[in-house]
Amino acid sequence: MEIAVYKKIAIFTFKKQNYCIKYLFLTKIKLIMKSRSLLILIIFLFWGAGSTYWYVCKIKGFCETQENPMVRQSPKNEVKPLEKQKKTGFWAYFKKNTQNPVIQDTLKWTAEVNSWKETRMDGKKLLIEGPYYAGETNNTTYSDLGKARAENIKKILAEHLDTSWVMTKGKLLKGDSIPDFINAIDGNWEWVTFNDNVKEEGNKTLIYFPYNSTQEIKNKAILSYLDDLADKLKKNPELKIKITGHTDNTGSEASNHLLGLKRAKRIRSVLIKKGVNGQQMSVDSKGELEPIADNSTEQGKKQNRRVEIILIK
Repeated sequence: MEIAVYKKIAIFTFKKQNYCIKYLFLTKIKLIMKSRSLLILIIFLFWGAGSTYWYVCKIKGFCETQENPMVRQSPKNEVKPLEKQKKTGFWAYFKKNTQNPVIQDTLKWTAEVNSWKETRMDGKKLLIEGPYYAGETNNTTYSDLGKARAENIKKILAEHLDTSWVMTKGKLLKGDSIPDFINAIDGNWEWVTFNDNVKEEGNKTLIYFPYNSTQEIKNKAILSYLDDLADKLKKNPELKIKITGHTDNTGSEASNHLLGLKRAKRIRSVLIKKGVNGQQMSVDSKGELEPIADNSTEQGKKQNRRVEIILIK
């Protein structure tokens, strides 16, 4: 009797163990199948993402536009893909008929900005000339597209430094055909003397004289400018300048013509003493005939008592 009972117990235990083993085996199989399904799903997702990237970016080329954080682009002046920008060969440029600059080499731009900060001097201003061609369409409020371009560069500079010492103007480029991309530095970006006594304006400089004065020049600002001008002329013997004297309308026309001539010759004399070849300079006088301000006010008379130096290349 006891043997039969034990036999039944053993059979029941064996069946129970066999059932547990089968259950564990099937559970493991299910887990493996689920893991494989998850792995297949992950592989499929990566394959889909990779295929999409290859088609959109590599084949269609929609991923290669360069957004420049330093230049605010309008929809009309959208930056072209990087490979097309590189063909220009310029670190900063303008597209034909547009006023907004495109700065494609930000490292060069940053270096330029830092250089302007470090080299700033009292009595001087940074002159930015915006290049333009006569045949370009000017839809701006400025007199020419070059001035508008220079002003837009100044606006970008305002984000990084004080632009109260920055001046702008347009520079007309020569040429019958207009390129699609115009080098931003085809206009001059340079430090110029600009103070109460000397004002450089592109290729023309104004030197102001006291009333009825033709005496020896002792003003430090004027002498500093003449030092720079002398160095430039000596290094570039092909350059020439025209020195023209002007006066206010006090006195007779004949006496003012003579006074203007004496002022022009005084400037020429200083430059010769600094080693400039006299053949590079010519002198003239307009006397009171070409005022740039109102002679009815003292401030206007002060502006008219001047010598103009024009650089002839």
